[in-house]
Amino acid sequence: MLRSIIEAETLERCFWVAGKIDRFHKSDLGHIYFDLVADRSRIKCMLREERAGALPIELRNHLDIEVYGDIHFYEERAETQINVLDLRSAAKAADTRSAIDRLRADGLYPPNKRKPPPRIRRIGVITSRSSRAIGDFENAYQSAGERAVLAPVVWKYVILEGGRAIQSILDAIIVLGEDSDIDVIALIRGGGRPENLAVFDTYELALALAQCKTYIVTGIGHHKDSTLADDVADYAASTPTAVAHYLADLCLRPSPSTKAPLNRHAGLQVGASATQQTYESRNSQTQADETESRGRAASPSPWSNVLILILLVLAATSVALLIAAIIAQTQ
Repeated sequence: MLRSIIEAETLERCFWVAGKIDRFHKSDLGHIYFDLVADRSRIKCMLREERAGALPIELRNHLDIEVYGDIHFYEERAETQINVLDLRSAAKAADTRSAIDRLRADGLYPPNKRKPPPRIRRIGVITSRSSRAIGDFENAYQSAGERAVLAPVVWKYVILEGGRAIQSILDAIIVLGEDSDIDVIALIRGGGRPENLAVFDTYELALALAQCKTYIVTGIGHHKDSTLADDVADYAASTPTAVAHYLADLCLRPSPSTKAPLNRHAGLQVGASATQQTYESRNSQTQADETESRGRAASPSPWSNVLILILLVLAATSVALLIAAIIAQTQ
Protein backbone atom coordinates (compact mmCIF):
# COMPACT_ATOMS: atom_id res chain seq x y z
CA MET A 1 0.00 0.00 0.00
CA LEU A 2 2.80 2.41 0.86
CA ARG A 3 4.59 1.69 -2.40
CA SER A 4 1.45 2.20 -4.46
CA ILE A 5 0.73 5.51 -2.75
CA ILE A 6 4.27 6.91 -2.96
CA GLU A 7 5.17 5.77 -6.47
CA ALA A 8 1.75 6.60 -7.91
CA GLU A 9 2.09 10.16 -6.61
CA THR A 10 5.61 10.58 -8.03
CA LEU A 11 5.37 8.40 -11.15
CA GLU A 12 7.67 9.76 -13.88
CA ARG A 13 8.09 13.01 -11.94
CA CYS A 14 11.82 13.53 -11.87
CA PHE A 15 13.33 16.38 -9.85
CA TRP A 16 16.57 17.98 -8.70
CA VAL A 17 17.35 17.92 -4.97
CA ALA A 18 20.43 19.27 -3.21
CA GLY A 19 22.34 17.94 -0.23
CA LYS A 20 25.61 16.62 1.11
CA ILE A 21 26.85 13.06 0.52
CA ASP A 22 27.03 10.78 3.56
CA ARG A 23 27.63 7.01 3.97
CA PHE A 24 29.07 6.71 0.47
CA HIS A 25 29.44 3.08 -0.69
CA LYS A 26 30.19 1.32 -3.97
CA SER A 27 29.03 -2.29 -4.27
CA ASP A 28 30.87 -5.19 -5.91
CA LEU A 29 28.44 -4.90 -8.86
CA GLY A 30 29.42 -1.26 -9.42
CA HIS A 31 26.26 0.35 -8.05
CA ILE A 32 26.74 3.42 -5.88
CA TYR A 33 24.78 4.00 -2.67
CA PHE A 34 24.83 7.08 -0.45
CA ASP A 35 22.64 9.24 1.74
CA LEU A 36 21.77 12.78 0.75
CA VAL A 37 21.70 14.98 3.82
CA ALA A 38 20.36 18.52 4.20
CA ASP A 39 19.97 20.06 7.65
CA ARG A 40 18.11 17.44 9.70
CA SER A 41 16.71 15.59 6.64
CA ARG A 42 18.16 12.44 5.09
CA ILE A 43 17.18 10.26 2.13
CA LYS A 44 18.91 7.27 0.55
CA CYS A 45 20.12 7.38 -3.05
CA MET A 46 21.15 4.74 -5.57
CA LEU A 47 23.11 5.22 -8.80
CA ARG A 48 23.22 2.17 -11.05
CA GLU A 49 26.46 0.85 -12.48
CA GLU A 50 25.69 1.82 -16.11
CA ARG A 51 25.33 5.46 -15.06
CA ALA A 52 28.06 5.42 -12.43
CA GLY A 53 30.69 4.80 -15.11
CA ALA A 54 30.03 8.21 -16.73
CA LEU A 55 29.99 10.47 -13.69
CA PRO A 56 31.06 14.09 -14.33
CA ILE A 57 32.58 14.39 -10.83
CA GLU A 58 34.25 12.07 -8.33
CA LEU A 59 31.86 11.31 -5.49
CA ARG A 60 32.96 11.23 -1.86
CA ASN A 61 31.55 11.85 1.58
CA HIS A 62 30.75 15.46 2.56
CA LEU A 63 30.59 16.59 -1.09
CA ASP A 64 27.82 19.13 -1.88
CA ILE A 65 25.88 17.95 -4.93
CA GLU A 66 22.49 18.04 -6.62
CA VAL A 67 20.96 14.77 -7.82
CA TYR A 68 18.29 14.28 -10.50
CA GLY A 69 15.97 11.29 -10.27
CA ASP A 70 12.65 9.81 -9.23
CA ILE A 71 11.29 8.07 -6.13
CA HIS A 72 11.30 4.30 -5.53
CA PHE A 73 9.91 2.50 -2.48
CA TYR A 74 11.21 -0.89 -1.29
CA GLU A 75 8.78 -2.97 0.74
CA GLU A 76 11.41 -5.29 2.25
CA ARG A 77 13.04 -2.47 4.23
CA ALA A 78 10.15 0.00 4.07
CA GLU A 79 12.56 2.61 2.69
CA THR A 80 12.08 5.44 0.26
CA GLN A 81 15.01 5.94 -2.11
CA ILE A 82 15.94 8.27 -4.95
CA ASN A 83 16.82 6.46 -8.17
CA VAL A 84 19.56 8.82 -9.39
CA LEU A 85 19.60 9.48 -13.14
CA ASP A 86 22.06 12.37 -13.18
CA LEU A 87 23.95 14.61 -10.77
CA ARG A 88 26.01 17.76 -10.72
CA SER A 89 28.12 19.75 -8.30
CA ALA A 90 26.39 22.36 -6.19
CA ALA A 91 28.79 25.00 -7.52
CA LYS A 92 27.45 24.53 -11.07
CA ALA A 93 23.90 24.80 -9.82
CA ALA A 94 24.81 28.02 -8.02
CA ASP A 95 26.17 29.46 -11.29
CA THR A 96 22.86 28.67 -13.01
CA ARG A 97 20.88 30.35 -10.23
CA SER A 98 23.13 33.40 -10.51
CA ALA A 99 22.48 33.62 -14.27
CA ILE A 100 18.72 33.42 -13.66
CA ASP A 101 18.96 36.23 -11.10
CA ARG A 102 20.75 38.42 -13.64
CA LEU A 103 18.14 37.67 -16.32
CA ARG A 104 15.40 38.51 -13.83
CA ALA A 105 17.11 41.83 -13.12
CA ASP A 106 17.12 42.51 -16.88
CA GLY A 107 13.37 41.82 -17.02
CA LEU A 108 13.93 38.70 -19.17
CA TYR A 109 12.98 36.03 -16.64
CA PRO A 110 10.59 34.29 -16.50
CA PRO A 111 10.93 34.17 -20.30
CA ASN A 112 8.16 35.36 -22.60
CA LYS A 113 7.42 32.32 -24.77
CA ARG A 114 6.35 33.31 -28.27
CA LYS A 115 4.08 31.42 -30.64
CA PRO A 116 5.70 29.92 -33.77
CA PRO A 117 5.55 32.06 -36.92
CA PRO A 118 2.55 31.35 -39.19
CA ARG A 119 4.83 30.65 -42.16
CA ILE A 120 8.25 28.94 -42.22
CA ARG A 121 10.31 30.01 -45.24
CA ARG A 122 13.80 29.09 -44.06
CA ILE A 123 15.33 27.51 -40.93
CA GLY A 124 18.74 28.32 -39.45
CA VAL A 125 20.38 25.51 -37.49
CA ILE A 126 23.33 26.13 -35.17
CA THR A 127 25.55 23.18 -34.19
CA SER A 128 29.08 21.82 -34.41
CA ARG A 129 30.33 20.49 -37.74
CA SER A 130 31.35 17.24 -36.02
CA SER A 131 28.18 16.85 -33.95
CA ARG A 132 26.16 13.65 -34.29
CA ALA A 133 23.11 15.87 -33.98
CA ILE A 134 23.50 16.70 -37.69
CA GLY A 135 22.76 13.15 -38.80
CA ASP A 136 19.91 12.74 -36.32
CA PHE A 137 18.32 15.99 -37.46
CA GLU A 138 18.75 15.38 -41.18
CA ASN A 139 17.38 11.82 -41.08
CA ALA A 140 14.25 12.85 -39.19
CA TYR A 141 13.71 16.03 -41.24
CA GLN A 142 14.18 14.30 -44.61
CA SER A 143 11.83 11.45 -43.69
CA ALA A 144 9.17 14.02 -42.84
CA GLY A 145 9.96 15.81 -46.10
CA GLU A 146 8.77 12.79 -48.09
CA ARG A 147 5.21 13.95 -47.34
CA ALA A 148 5.66 17.48 -48.66
CA VAL A 149 8.26 20.11 -49.51
CA LEU A 150 9.74 21.50 -46.28
CA ALA A 151 11.55 24.76 -45.64
CA PRO A 152 15.24 24.74 -46.64
CA VAL A 153 17.83 24.58 -43.85
CA VAL A 154 20.77 26.96 -43.44
CA TRP A 155 23.54 25.36 -41.36
CA LYS A 156 25.72 27.53 -39.13
CA TYR A 157 28.66 25.59 -37.68
CA VAL A 158 30.09 26.73 -34.35
CA ILE A 159 32.27 25.61 -31.44
CA LEU A 160 30.15 24.03 -28.71
CA GLU A 161 32.76 23.43 -25.99
CA GLY A 162 35.69 25.31 -24.49
CA GLY A 163 36.58 28.92 -23.94
CA ARG A 164 35.64 30.08 -27.46
CA ALA A 165 32.26 28.33 -27.55
CA ILE A 166 30.15 31.16 -26.12
CA GLN A 167 31.34 33.81 -28.58
CA SER A 168 31.10 31.38 -31.49
CA ILE A 169 27.45 30.63 -30.72
CA LEU A 170 26.65 34.31 -30.06
CA ASP A 171 28.04 35.29 -33.46
CA ALA A 172 25.90 32.63 -35.17
CA ILE A 173 22.75 33.84 -33.41
CA ILE A 174 23.45 37.42 -34.52
CA VAL A 175 24.07 36.44 -38.16
CA LEU A 176 20.96 34.25 -38.44
CA GLY A 177 18.85 36.73 -36.49
CA GLU A 178 19.68 39.50 -38.97
CA ASP A 179 18.60 37.36 -41.96
CA SER A 180 15.03 38.42 -42.75
CA ASP A 181 14.35 35.20 -44.69
CA ILE A 182 14.96 32.97 -41.66
CA ASP A 183 11.85 32.46 -39.54
CA VAL A 184 13.21 29.92 -37.02
CA ILE A 185 16.62 29.41 -35.39
CA ALA A 186 17.37 25.98 -33.92
CA LEU A 187 20.27 25.37 -31.52
CA ILE A 188 21.10 21.66 -31.29
CA ARG A 189 23.82 19.30 -30.06
CA GLY A 190 24.14 15.68 -29.03
CA GLY A 191 24.42 14.43 -25.47
CA GLY A 192 27.38 14.84 -23.19
CA ARG A 193 28.48 15.19 -19.61
CA PRO A 194 27.35 18.23 -17.63
CA GLU A 195 30.69 19.96 -18.17
CA ASN A 196 30.23 19.49 -21.94
CA LEU A 197 26.90 21.30 -21.74
CA ALA A 198 28.18 24.09 -19.47
CA VAL A 199 28.05 26.72 -22.23
CA PHE A 200 24.26 26.32 -22.43
CA ASP A 201 23.88 27.35 -18.77
CA THR A 202 25.69 30.68 -19.11
CA TYR A 203 24.12 34.09 -18.67
CA GLU A 204 25.63 35.38 -21.93
CA LEU A 205 24.01 32.70 -24.10
CA ALA A 206 20.69 32.89 -22.27
CA LEU A 207 20.67 36.68 -22.76
CA ALA A 208 21.33 36.36 -26.50
CA LEU A 209 18.52 33.82 -26.93
CA ALA A 210 16.08 35.88 -24.87
CA GLN A 211 16.82 39.06 -26.87
CA CYS A 212 16.78 37.42 -30.31
CA LYS A 213 13.83 38.60 -32.42
CA THR A 214 13.63 35.30 -34.32
CA TYR A 215 11.70 32.32 -32.98
CA ILE A 216 14.13 30.06 -31.05
CA VAL A 217 14.01 26.25 -30.74
CA THR A 218 16.53 24.18 -28.75
CA GLY A 219 17.38 20.48 -28.76
CA ILE A 220 20.35 19.97 -26.45
CA GLY A 221 21.57 16.58 -25.27
CA HIS A 222 19.25 13.70 -24.40
CA HIS A 223 15.83 13.46 -22.76
CA LYS A 224 17.17 13.97 -19.22
CA ASP A 225 19.33 17.00 -20.05
CA SER A 226 17.94 20.41 -19.17
CA THR A 227 19.82 23.71 -19.52
CA LEU A 228 19.17 27.40 -19.05
CA ALA A 229 19.17 27.80 -22.85
CA ASP A 230 16.22 25.37 -23.00
CA ASP A 231 14.47 27.39 -20.32
CA VAL A 232 14.62 30.72 -22.17
CA ALA A 233 13.98 29.33 -25.68
CA ASP A 234 10.53 29.68 -27.22
CA TYR A 235 10.32 25.90 -27.59
CA ALA A 236 12.61 23.25 -26.06
CA ALA A 237 12.62 19.77 -27.60
CA SER A 238 14.14 16.79 -25.81
CA THR A 239 16.61 15.83 -28.60
CA PRO A 240 17.81 17.08 -32.01
CA THR A 241 15.57 14.43 -33.60
CA ALA A 242 12.59 15.87 -31.75
CA VAL A 243 13.54 19.32 -33.06
CA ALA A 244 13.41 18.01 -36.64
CA HIS A 245 9.96 16.49 -36.13
CA TYR A 246 8.68 19.69 -34.53
CA LEU A 247 9.99 21.93 -37.32
CA ALA A 248 8.61 19.59 -39.99
CA ASP A 249 5.19 19.80 -38.37
CA LEU A 250 5.40 23.60 -38.40
CA CYS A 251 6.25 23.58 -42.10
CA LEU A 252 3.39 21.23 -42.95
CA ARG A 253 0.73 23.36 -41.25
CA PRO A 254 -1.67 25.02 -43.69
CA SER A 255 -0.77 28.65 -44.22
CA PRO A 256 -3.35 31.08 -42.79
CA SER A 257 -3.15 33.13 -46.00
CA THR A 258 -4.63 30.23 -48.00
CA LYS A 259 -7.68 30.01 -45.73
CA ALA A 260 -8.92 33.57 -46.36
CA PRO A 261 -8.55 34.68 -50.00
CA LEU A 262 -8.86 38.34 -50.91
CA ASN A 263 -12.16 39.51 -52.45
CA ARG A 264 -10.79 41.90 -55.05
CA HIS A 265 -14.21 43.28 -56.10
CA ALA A 266 -15.41 44.28 -52.64
CA GLY A 267 -11.95 45.11 -51.31
CA LEU A 268 -12.66 42.86 -48.29
CA GLN A 269 -11.25 39.58 -47.05
CA VAL A 270 -13.63 36.66 -47.19
CA GLY A 271 -13.29 34.74 -43.94
CA ALA A 272 -13.37 30.99 -43.51
CA SER A 273 -16.83 31.24 -41.90
CA ALA A 274 -18.28 33.02 -44.94
CA THR A 275 -16.76 30.42 -47.22
CA GLN A 276 -18.26 27.70 -45.07
CA GLN A 277 -21.69 29.38 -45.18
CA THR A 278 -21.51 29.61 -48.95
CA TYR A 279 -20.60 25.96 -49.19
CA GLU A 280 -23.41 24.95 -46.84
CA SER A 281 -25.91 27.08 -48.79
CA ARG A 282 -24.90 25.47 -52.08
CA ASN A 283 -24.98 22.04 -50.51
CA SER A 284 -28.46 22.65 -49.10
CA GLN A 285 -29.71 23.88 -52.51
CA THR A 286 -28.24 20.80 -54.20
CA GLN A 287 -29.95 18.49 -51.71
CA ALA A 288 -33.27 20.31 -52.26
CA ASP A 289 -32.94 19.92 -56.02
CA GLU A 290 -32.24 16.21 -55.65
CA THR A 291 -35.25 15.77 -53.35
CA GLU A 292 -37.51 17.61 -55.79
CA SER A 293 -36.19 15.48 -58.66
CA ARG A 294 -36.85 12.29 -56.74
CA GLY A 295 -40.35 13.61 -55.90
CA ARG A 296 -41.09 14.23 -59.57
CA ALA A 297 -39.84 10.77 -60.46
CA ALA A 298 -41.94 9.15 -57.74
CA SER A 299 -45.31 10.87 -58.61
CA PRO A 300 -46.96 9.43 -61.83
CA SER A 301 -47.84 11.76 -64.73
CA PRO A 302 -51.40 11.91 -66.34
CA TRP A 303 -50.27 10.02 -69.47
CA SER A 304 -49.06 7.18 -67.25
CA ASN A 305 -52.55 6.90 -65.71
CA VAL A 306 -54.22 6.70 -69.18
CA LEU A 307 -51.82 3.99 -70.31
CA ILE A 308 -52.53 1.93 -67.21
CA LEU A 309 -56.33 2.25 -67.76
CA ILE A 310 -56.05 1.07 -71.39
CA LEU A 311 -54.01 -1.96 -70.35
CA LEU A 312 -56.62 -2.87 -67.72
CA VAL A 313 -59.47 -2.61 -70.30
CA LEU A 314 -57.60 -4.83 -72.77
CA ALA A 315 -56.91 -7.39 -70.07
CA ALA A 316 -60.59 -7.48 -69.04
CA THR A 317 -61.73 -7.82 -72.68
CA SER A 318 -59.34 -10.71 -73.24
CA VAL A 319 -60.65 -12.52 -70.17
CA ALA A 320 -64.28 -12.00 -71.29
CA LEU A 321 -63.59 -13.36 -74.80
CA LEU A 322 -61.81 -16.39 -73.32
CA ILE A 323 -64.78 -17.18 -71.05
CA ALA A 324 -67.26 -16.82 -73.96
CA ALA A 325 -65.24 -19.23 -76.12
CA ILE A 326 -65.19 -21.83 -73.36
CA ILE A 327 -69.00 -21.63 -72.88
CA ALA A 328 -69.63 -21.98 -76.64
CA GLN A 329 -67.56 -25.17 -76.83
CA THR A 330 -69.40 -26.65 -73.86
CA GLN A 331 -72.83 -26.11 -75.46
